[in-house]
Amino acid sequence: MKNSIANWFLSILTFSLLFTSCKKAGFDKIAKQAWTPSLAIPLAIGEYSVYDVLANADSNFISIAPDGGIALVYSADADIIRAANIINISNQNFNYNGSMASLGVVAVPTFSGMQSYTINQTYPMNGPAIGNLFTIDFMTGTMNLSASTDLMHSVKYDFTFPDLTENGVPVTRTINLIYTGITPQTGTATVNLDNSILDLTNGAGGANEIRVDVTITITGTGNPILGTEYANFAMDMQNLDFDLISGNLGQFTIPNVQDTISLQLFNNTTQGSFSISNPKLEFIFTNSFGISPNINFNSIKTRDIATGNEYNLTGFPPNFSLASIPAVGQTTVSTFTITTQNSANLPNILTPTPKVLIYDIGGTNVGSNTNFIAHDSKINLKGTITLPLEGYASGFLIRDTMEATIDLDPEFIESALLRLNIENGLPIEAG
Repeated sequence: MKNSIANWFLSILTFSLLFTSCKKAGFDKIAKQAWTPSLAIPLAIGEYSVYDVLANADSNFISIAPDGGIALVYSADADIIRAANIINISNQNFNYNGSMASLGVVAVPTFSGMQSYTINQTYPMNGPAIGNLFTIDFMTGTMNLSASTDLMHSVKYDFTFPDLTENGVPVTRTINLIYTGITPQTGTATVNLDNSILDLTNGAGGANEIRVDVTITITGTGNPILGTEYANFAMDMQNLDFDLISGNLGQFTIPNVQDTISLQLFNNTTQGSFSISNPKLEFIFTNSFGISPNINFNSIKTRDIATGNEYNLTGFPPNFSLASIPAVGQTTVSTFTITTQNSANLPNILTPTPKVLIYDIGGTNVGSNTNFIAHDSKINLKGTITLPLEGYASGFLIRDTMEATIDLDPEFIESALLRLNIENGLPIEAG
C-alpha cells in the first residue's frame, strides 16, 4: 500500500533580469555583447509537521513518549454522581396523642398539688431512607416541638433526646403551659439541628429509630381533674441536610449518566483512510464515597459527525467495581481499561474521521457492612482515549497554502522557473 503524506515543501523561483550595456571609453568590445545574468531567489518555504497532518486543533492533544513515539490523547471528565443523587433525608413528623388517664392521672374534684409522669417513645425515621441508617451528623436542620392539653392546670413538658447530642450533650427543651383560665393550652419550642449528631441505633430495631423521653409535670390550680383530659405533643424535623451519614445502606441504584469525548483527528485532510492499530480507552473513576458500587457500562459507541452513523463497541467487560475509601475525606482511584485485548472492535469504531465517542453508564450498590457518605462525596469519571500513531494510511490528499516571502516588482521579471525541493522525514512513502 502506498502512503501519501507531504512533509514539507520548498519553492524556489528562478528568474532572469536583462540588463543592457552602456557605451563607455575603452569598453567597445564589451559593449557589442548582451549581458543576461540569472538570479535564484527562495520564494516560499513551508513545512508540514505531524501537527499539520493531524489537525491544528489537535496540537494540544499530542503526547510524545520518551522513545519518541507520538500519540493523540483525548479526554473528558465530569462528576457522574454526588451524594444528593443517592440519599436525602426527608422531613420527619412524630406525634403522641394520649389521655391523662392512660398516664395514671386520677380524676379528683380539686387538685392543688404537683405530679409528674414520664413518656418514653421510639419513632422510626420515615420517608425514603436507604437501608439501615446508624448515625446522622446534621449540617443543617430544624426540629419544631409542640405540646397541648385541655387540663385546667399548669403543665410543663420536658423533652429529652438521649441520642441527639449537641457538643456531646443530649438535647433538652422545655415547654411551659401556664393555665390562665382558657383551654386548650398550647406551646412550642425549637431545636437548631446544625452540627448536632443523631444516633439511630439505640432502639429495639438497632437502626433508623429516634428516641424521646417526655416528662409531664402537672401543677394544680385548685380546679378539678375530670379524667377525660388529654396530653399531646409532636416533633417536626424540617430542612434536613447531613454532613456525614453512616449505616448499612443496602442496595440502591446509581442513575444513568452519559458523556462524550470529541475526536478531531485528520481535520485537514480531504480524502484518504487511516486505521489505528493499538488504541486504548480508559475510564478513571475517583471515588470519595464510603461505598463500593458496581459500575455498569450500558453502551460505548462512536458517532460520525459528518454522517451521523453510530458504531457500537462490542466484546468488552460490562461491569466494574470501584474501591471504597477507608476514611472520610479520602479518595480512591479505580481504572477500567479497554484495549484490543478485551474488546472485539475498538480499532474499527475509532477509525479516524472527525467523530465523538459516547459512553452511557449506571451502577448499583449492594452493601452488607457499615458504609458512609459525606455531604460532598462524589464519583468523578475521566474518560481518556489514547491513539498511538501506529497503523496504516492510504490515499490521503492534504491541501494547504503558503505565503510568498519576497515582494518583487513584476516589471523586472521576464521569466520564472518553479522548483519544488521536498524532504520527507516521516516513516512513510508519499507522492
